[in-house]
Amino acid sequence: MKNFADKKLLVFGDSIIYGSGNNGIGVGEYLKDKFSFSLSKYCIGGARVGFCEGKNWVVEQVQNAIENNETADLIVFNGFTNDCCISEDSGLCDVRLGEFIQGKQSVDIFAVTKQMDFSQCFESICAAFIKYFQNSKVVFVRPHKMGRRGDKVQKEYGERAKVICEKYGFSIADIYEDSGLDTFDEVQRDKYTADTYGWGKGDCTHPNALGYKEKYMPLIEKAVLNV
Repeated sequence: MKNFADKKLLVFGDSIIYGSGNNGIGVGEYLKDKFSFSLSKYCIGGARVGFCEGKNWVVEQVQNAIENNETADLIVFNGFTNDCCISEDSGLCDVRLGEFIQGKQSVDIFAVTKQMDFSQCFESICAAFIKYFQNSKVVFVRPHKMGRRGDKVQKEYGERAKVICEKYGFSIADIYEDSGLDTFDEVQRDKYTADTYGWGKGDCTHPNALGYKEKYMPLIEKAVLNV
């Protein structure tokens, strides 16, 4: 096993990375305990990659880390869980997907505007990791198949995120494709996600301790060891 005892881990993203369904014990804490990283945690529940009024913005998470002069040996992040939430009022995703043009230069993270779409913001975040954290390795965590997100949109946003990560040479822990976790299935929903809303059932989205242990962390740890 690699020795990470003197290494720094930064985590960015939303509630799945944060550990909102597991008393705040998320991906960062599991990696810290497993590999002895030092941890700085910028992820916040409800965050979007693209701007959404009143919600945390992953772009600002990364900007804050840069302004705090953070260094990183490893960055683990996620994004799009909340971007692809479909509004009951409009029937549209909170942040539009946008287009990805292979080879197009990204906008610097400090020049990103609130009008930019998911694809533009996501690529600017990836480019910022390369520019501002030059010595870091990066792992993107694609979340599981979530019963409280549209089947089509979560696949579209997930595939777009993977394409952009591949462009930048990032490792991918693909929970969606490789874990088998599908919370459209009620048995899996209740076994692996937390009852965060007091409904008497899993909420489909937030992994509980077993969800992290059996479905998330084995794939994330494998990606970390392979970076």
